[in-house]
Amino acid sequence: MAISQKVDIAIVGGGAAGLMAAGQAAKLLGDKGAVALLEGAPRVGKKLLATGNGRCNLTNLDAQDRWYHGDSALAKAVFSQFSPADVLREFESMGLYCQEEEQGRVYPKNGQASAVLDALRLFFQKYHGQEICDSPVTEVKKQKNGYLLSLAQGQSLWARKLILAQGGKASPQISSDQGVSLARQLGHSETQLFPGLVQVTVPAALVRSLKGVRCPGKVRFLADGHTVKEEEGEIQFTERGLSGVCVFQLSRFASEYASAHTVLGNPCQKAEIAVDLFPELSFPDVCDLIRNLSQLYPELPMRELLFGVLPKRVGQQVMVAALAEKAGDSAKNLTGPLMKTVAKTAKSWIFPVTGTLSWTNAQVTAGGIPVSEVWVPSMESRLSSGMYLAGEQLNVDGDCGGFNLHWAWISGMAAGRSAAMAIKEESHD
Repeated sequence: MAISQKVDIAIVGGGAAGLMAAGQAAKLLGDKGAVALLEGAPRVGKKLLATGNGRCNLTNLDAQDRWYHGDSALAKAVFSQFSPADVLREFESMGLYCQEEEQGRVYPKNGQASAVLDALRLFFQKYHGQEICDSPVTEVKKQKNGYLLSLAQGQSLWARKLILAQGGKASPQISSDQGVSLARQLGHSETQLFPGLVQVTVPAALVRSLKGVRCPGKVRFLADGHTVKEEEGEIQFTERGLSGVCVFQLSRFASEYASAHTVLGNPCQKAEIAVDLFPELSFPDVCDLIRNLSQLYPELPMRELLFGVLPKRVGQQVMVAALAEKAGDSAKNLTGPLMKTVAKTAKSWIFPVTGTLSWTNAQVTAGGIPVSEVWVPSMESRLSSGMYLAGEQLNVDGDCGGFNLHWAWISGMAAGRSAAMAIKEESHD
């Protein structure tokens, strides 16, 4: 196969990490280097445009390794090297200005995800970078002084250094899933992959009547009865399960349980989500609330008693879950033991976990290439020198709130700069 082009650095994958790596590499090499960004889709950044409901929550001012899962501890040096302030300064150097909103979340000042993509592309172009779209890479081979990439059109490209940043399996309709397979061709392994930041499914009979209802509360993920993690926020009920940011933060555990019957690597026989509809009240306070309501409306059916404190359908279903057929009885029959049963259900409404929705609905991939196979913080492969890894294909995934894009930026910055510095050092030899 004839080599159609030779470059100093090839970046495979035009998502967040790849775009950042490409810009950093091109800037460092300047006029003396050739940097090519290869993307299998017709255009780069498609998934980036969809983030944050089109507004792009691009980082979080509290971004640090404690908000991440997988091999986050092994990646700590990358988080130490690039702070959220460093990321924002980098974007300002590209002409993109941002603002902080709630809980440290940072968005473009104009509220448009397209501005983030524009900044990354313009910056790359400013330093003479080349975008090559509609060019899936089918094969990669390491050679003595570089890498030979075979493209789907029958062409090939040779690069002195290679950066793989093709993401994972999440949202396949708007992203590619080739990164890990290319890394495998160069000797890398991968952990088991799970959908992350995704709706958790429960028995449909428990939620079907609640479809579309939203209410504030606290959720706890239980593994064999033990709390693994808890989150507070708006809970969304769907026809198949539970959703909302607070539920998304627990979904990694639900995915692992459904795939492997483990949670955090430990065997698990039963997984549940416990919903607390009154996180601001103690159990005795909820008992008092229910007692007051039953005294106020003694003739009202018990299932209607919570109409003034919870969304109507939620209040009805809590009563049914707690009292079964007795929920139709008059509130004057709500004795002390029954009252405690209702309060217990309202404070810990149990939903057995059956799994999650599919990769199509997931925002991020949990699992990936072990960080132990990468030199940190340079992001150079330990198994194939001159090749660097960045972004979602690595076994690092974060909570909601801008954390996953932050990882894409900082791992991309590390990989792009490291590859360019290696080129410059070789040129001086």
